[in-house]
Amino acid sequence: MPKDSKISYMKQDGIKRTSIERLKSRFETAYYSEDMVITPLVMFRELDDLTALIQGISIGVTVSGTARIKINGKLHELRPNTLFIFNENTVIEQVKASIRSSGYMITYSQQYLNSIHVDTQDLISIYHGFLDEPCVQITPEEATYIHDISKFMRSVLCDYAPSANRQKIISSLFAAMFHYVMGILQQHNLPTNGTVSNRTDELFNTFLSLLREHCSTERSVEFYASKMNITPKYLSLILKKKSGRNASKLIDEAVVYEAKRLLKYSGMSIRDIAIKLNFASQSFFGKYFKQRVGVSPSRYKIWDGRTEDIIANDSAFPDPMMENEA
Repeated sequence: MPKDSKISYMKQDGIKRTSIERLKSRFETAYYSEDMVITPLVMFRELDDLTALIQGISIGVTVSGTARIKINGKLHELRPNTLFIFNENTVIEQVKASIRSSGYMITYSQQYLNSIHVDTQDLISIYHGFLDEPCVQITPEEATYIHDISKFMRSVLCDYAPSANRQKIISSLFAAMFHYVMGILQQHNLPTNGTVSNRTDELFNTFLSLLREHCSTERSVEFYASKMNITPKYLSLILKKKSGRNASKLIDEAVVYEAKRLLKYSGMSIRDIAIKLNFASQSFFGKYFKQRVGVSPSRYKIWDGRTEDIIANDSAFPDPMMENEA
């Protein structure tokens, strides 16, 4: 695995940077595949002083023992049969697991989700369902199932030489686990940030459904509010209460995610992507994307994700947005 892995621990606001390669050399019990790392929880006995910003999404489960983990400044107790999900850019610190802890944490990149064709619908549910409460208690049977798939993935990584066939096995196992976790989240009605009315829950879920259906073509808050027969102001109030983000922010996140997916994996030209996402012109799409991502669509399309320099130094490159891009 190259040092500039897509999943890395980045230095930001004084938080130290640790690449996957560095973690791999430090912890022999971690297992790696392209864009993904599988970590047995017991290794966290050695990380009680960790402070790191995770550039990736993590799904994990405990089946026995206990662990304490501080997420974005809030301390969480991981008891047996706890499912936890950490969103991208989560700051993890003060991780400490008991010697009897059993479980796994799988950290993966958005690129990996795209490569195995995970629907944007599922990704939005993860992002906005676990913003404030990343842990949920599940049944022992559910925890065992997730644990066993993770363990099997680890075994494949250990026993098979790197190959396209091995990657297909890992991708299939991960997709099965991912969709199983989605089913659990639906049963738990996606944890929220406190006690809110059933009406608010209903409106929030309705908005997410509408966003999944229309984010490729509709970006106005007024459109979604009209569909829900409420005012734009009330819609943003509900979404802020449930997710910490207003309507415009959530819409932008969905549109940007879809744009990134199309740029990287569709093979479409930037002009065609702009048309598909209902932008008036390629130029408008370019400005919209760069304002939110920090890099032009053309630059993002060729970026391999292995260094941040291309984003930090994007202004040094001529922006061919007005040119006829492939």
